[in-house]
Amino acid sequence: MAIRSRFRFPREYWMMKYPFISVIFPVEKKTAYLTQALEQYARQTYRHFEVIISSTRPVPLKHPFVSVVVNPHLAHDVSSKRNVVLTYASGTIFVFNDDDVYVPPDYLAHVKGVFANKQIVAACGPLLTPPDDSFMQKASGAVWESYLGSFGAGMYRSKVMSRRTVYDYPAANLVVRADVFKTINGFTPHLFPGEDTKLCLDIVNTFGKGVTYDPRLVVYHHRKALFRDHLRQVGRYGTQRGWFAITYPETSFRIQYFLPAALTAYILLLPFIFVTNVVNPVYALVPLIMYGMLAAIEGSILAGTYGITIAGIATAGIISTHMYYGICFSKSFAGKIVSRVTTFIRLVTKKM
Repeated sequence: MAIRSRFRFPREYWMMKYPFISVIFPVEKKTAYLTQALEQYARQTYRHFEVIISSTRPVPLKHPFVSVVVNPHLAHDVSSKRNVVLTYASGTIFVFNDDDVYVPPDYLAHVKGVFANKQIVAACGPLLTPPDDSFMQKASGAVWESYLGSFGAGMYRSKVMSRRTVYDYPAANLVVRADVFKTINGFTPHLFPGEDTKLCLDIVNTFGKGVTYDPRLVVYHHRKALFRDHLRQVGRYGTQRGWFAITYPETSFRIQYFLPAALTAYILLLPFIFVTNVVNPVYALVPLIMYGMLAAIEGSILAGTYGITIAGIATAGIISTHMYYGICFSKSFAGKIVSRVTTFIRLVTKKM
């Protein structure tokens, strides 16, 4: 009689085939957006996951897959809140979302599929405007989806585009292997915004690889409504990028980040040019006319998707985004240069 041996796949095989995924949300308190985000995770087709809420105060939640880590000392320190996965997470893949992001039912299944490729160390996907966002939120989304509004290089962040490798991506939809995240010691504490830029740079410097943008990893990201909330967010981005242009030039000393500052400086100098007549006023207006034409073309493209009303408001949003970003970037960039020069002078003075 033949003896049938019982073969069992090793635990490592099942971990590779069905990796456990840890999702992290850094919050200050429970919000309606967070409730929506967790309801969407409850609908996931892939069930081998956990959600960790990192908060500064207790958050009452009903979902069995959710655990809450409360630490009042981490108030407003988004980076350190995300870093709690280093202590509390059980997954081999870490998903970093914000509480104003919700995912489709097949999101984690796609995460599993993407990371079946062992060469991928980190991944990301499009941040789309939710269909239930308000009128002015959709106008803000249109700004980010436009070529001009995304500074000519970041449209893939807000639209479904082809697969590619990127080197800077927001942590609203950033997925990292646990061992990679642990190797680089996570996010830099007290750095916000820009903590995701630094993390991506650390990944590139340590592993020699960028972040894989995969169009399957779609999420929906509630926008900041035009104009006030949108511009506040833009101001934070501009301020941080101006500082990063000096501190981390590998990712931030790029022409698309300087163009809004150049545009703002040009527009502010136009009255001086007209008064002093240092340049023929007709020639001086050429860049402004060209910019206006580009904005008009962008508005007509957006009208085909959003309609004339949202497109018109979004066009004004693009212009105001460039101006305010340019101001904040310039102030931060100049301030960082002054700080570096001052430090250098002090060191030289000490040695004399």
